[in-house]
Parts: sequence; structure tokens; C-alpha cells
Amino acid sequence: MRINSIRFKASVLYTSVLCVILLGFSTALYSLTRHILYENIDQSLRLKGSEIANILASYDRLNRTCPLPRDIINKLLGVDYRTRLLIDDLWRADIKALQLKKDYIYIVNNAGRVISKSDNFKPGIAALFRKDIPISLSSVHFADIKYNGKRFRAINLPFYSNNRFRFVIQLASPLDAVHRILNNLLYFIGISILFILGLTSFLGGFFASRILKPVLHITRLADEISHTDLNLRIEEIAGDDEMKSLIYSFNGMIDRLEEAFEHINQFSSHVAHELKTPIAIIRAEMELALSSERDIDEYKNVILDSLEEIDRLTRIIKDLLLMARLDYSPEVFGFKRIDLNVLIDEICRHATVLASEKEISVTSSLSEKPVYIQGDHTHLTRLFFNLVTNAVNYSDKNGNINLALKIRYGKARISVSDTGIGISVEDQEKIFDKFFRVHKGKTPGNGLGLSIAQSIVKAHQGEITVKSRINEGTTFTVELPLS
Repeated sequence: MRINSIRFKASVLYTSVLCVILLGFSTALYSLTRHILYENIDQSLRLKGSEIANILASYDRLNRTCPLPRDIINKLLGVDYRTRLLIDDLWRADIKALQLKKDYIYIVNNAGRVISKSDNFKPGIAALFRKDIPISLSSVHFADIKYNGKRFRAINLPFYSNNRFRFVIQLASPLDAVHRILNNLLYFIGISILFILGLTSFLGGFFASRILKPVLHITRLADEISHTDLNLRIEEIAGDDEMKSLIYSFNGMIDRLEEAFEHINQFSSHVAHELKTPIAIIRAEMELALSSERDIDEYKNVILDSLEEIDRLTRIIKDLLLMARLDYSPEVFGFKRIDLNVLIDEICRHATVLASEKEISVTSSLSEKPVYIQGDHTHLTRLFFNLVTNAVNYSDKNGNINLALKIRYGKARISVSDTGIGISVEDQEKIFDKFFRVHKGKTPGNGLGLSIAQSIVKAHQGEITVKSRINEGTTFTVELPLS
């Protein structure tokens, strides 16, 4: 498994998250177990102290008829207590049940005088008692103490009889069993975590491989697709929605690439055709001029024809460069606030001069209020002048061209209408394609004017549409957002 693979990263992420969860759960389990064990031993200490207090109270009641032995606790711990035959078998059973032989017991009265203590209560443990569990006459409290490498849980238990203080019982029991359980629990948790992490790491890698198997399949198929066979597609397979979405997106990308390659091929063939024709004409004119001796006027005509074709080549190249800049270099636009009323009026004046040769009338219908947009004055002028030029070229003598400016649905709508020969429905879908011309040979041009116009409109976040009927006229409509 490679370190830089998705499978490895997914396995590590899954294992890490699971490790955090297990550690959190194990910590909570250990803390809860420890709390329960300590609660149990605290209850046991409280019970032992209460039982000792009850036994001492019983001796106190017996004291009214017979003297109290000096060392009560020793007698309670099983030391010979021949002087107390009055304690019956029930008390002996209770004392045995308390299991006090391993405990440290210390009993004092309210004056601080030691009433009794267990035989194992040495000076060392006495010092620990004074330090870690000081005598309190008012409250019950617990503490942990450590003596001779062992840990103990201790209690301070005041005893009252008939609503008056009698003495304090301090009792410490070993925590060996508790720590043994906690240590075993830690060992079990550690082994379990390592086992679970190892298992989940293996299973995570296995399931990651299964999940990524469709991706590897897509990769292999994608490697087989090249520019020569863009018609290939990845077959949709049964699986997760994400994989289906990936396949759908990939096939969509191939569709767009195929369309782009087809467009490039068509564009290249159109460019080659458009450039080949003037070059062929120039070559033919030159070869004809060199084929025999000719007079000066004939040579001049050859040169003039060649210059016209060169001008045509120059216009095509300039238009191609302009389109490339419009589509891929938005910095060529210098947007500023423009009043379309002023711009359209300016276009009308130029169009009147252009249409005068064919005696075509040019009219305009402008907005009563200023119509402002953010646009590039130079390119917008080229856009509308291209539309007006087409209207003039494809209109008959004594025709009419109208430019109208309106505001509709928060946008500026500019329409250029003519009474020309019109465009068929089939051709209307192609007129914005590069090098497409409706009536080839009848009018000058290279078929790039409307493509350039569309690129300018898109750069202004607008839209251009066309409506036309044969022999009735054409209307181009441009919609631009207001500023």
C-alpha cells in the first residue's frame, strides 16, 4: 500500500478516528469502574466503622454491670478475650464477617485520648494517619494513603450516642483487590485496543480497496481514451451514487472535449479554406504574370488584385486574433459607465452614411430616459456597427433599418431590424458559428462578424438573439444588464 494513496490515507484516518473513540470510551470505562470500586470500598469502610461503633456501644451498655476491658479492639480482632464471655455467638459472627485482620484501626475520644488501636497500628502508619486523614469531630471523610509500598483507603467516622459525641473511628483497608482489578482492566483495554486497531486497519484497507475499485476501473478506461477515439465512453456500473456521478461527470467531460475537438477541426478547416483561397488567387495571378511578357498596366492589375487578397488575409487574421482575445483575454475590455442613448444615436449617424449608397433609410427609437450600462465603448460600437453593416448588406434598395432601445425586466434591450432578404430557420442556428455565411459570394465578409458580436455580448454578461423570415427581414436583439 503506497503512503500517498487514498487507500492508505482512508485507512489511517479511519483507524485514527476509531483510536480516539476507543481511547475516550476506555477512559470513561476505567474511570467509571474505578469510581464504582471506590464507592464499594467506601461503603464497606463505612459499614465496618458503623459495626465497630455498634459493638463499642454494646460494650458501653455492658459496662453498667461489669468493667470495660482495656483493649477492646484487640478482643474484636480475635485476640483472646476470656474476660468477655458475655458476648454471645452472634457478635462473634459479626466481628468475623467484618474481616478486620488486615485493616488499620484507630479510635480516639473527643479529648484526643486514644481509646484503642489495632496491633498493626505502628508509629509509621500513625504518622500517615495524622498527615493524610486528620481527626475530624464533625464530618465523615475519606482519603488514600500509601504505606510500605501498599495503598489503603481510609475513613474518618465520628460516633454519636444519645445525641452526644462519644469517639472517632479511623479505619484503613488495603486496596490490593481494587488495584488488581484496575490493572487487569488496563491490561485488557490495552490488548483490546491494539487488537481492534489492527483488525480495523486491515478491514479499513480492504473496504477502501473495494470502494476505490470502480475508480481504478475508470482510470484504466480513461487511459485508453485518446484524441483519436473520443467517441469512447465509460459504461455506467452498478454501485454507489458517488461513483455513478463521477462516471457521469467524466463522460460529460469527454462529450465536451469531443465537441471542442470537432469545433477545432471545423475551425481549422474553415481557416485553412479561407486562407487558401486568397493565397491561391495571389499565386495564380503571379504565375500568370510570369508566364509571358506583359505590359505595365497588366502588371499593375496583378499587383492590385494581389493587394486586395492580401487585405482580405489581413482582415481574417485580425478578426481571428480579436476573437481569441475576446474569448480568453478579458483584460482587453475597459468597462466604464455608458449611456446607450448616446451610443445608439452615434451608430445611427454612421449607419445613415453607410446606407445612403443603397438609399436605405435608417431610423431610431431611443429611450426617453438615460440608459446606463457598464461596457467597453469601442467593442460595443463594433458590435452594433457589425449588425448595422449586415442589415445594409442584406437589404434591398429603398429598404429600412430601425434601431430601437428599450428597458425590459431590468435590462437594456437594443434591437436592429431590417427589411432585407431574411434568414432561413435552418441557417438561424448557425449564423453565430465562425466562418458561416448565409449567402456566400453575394456580400463581402469572412463570416466572423456575428461570432465577434456574440463574444462581445458574452463579455458584457448579455445575450444576443435573432428572429427572421425569408423576404420579410431580420431582427437582432441584444440584452445587456443595467448598471
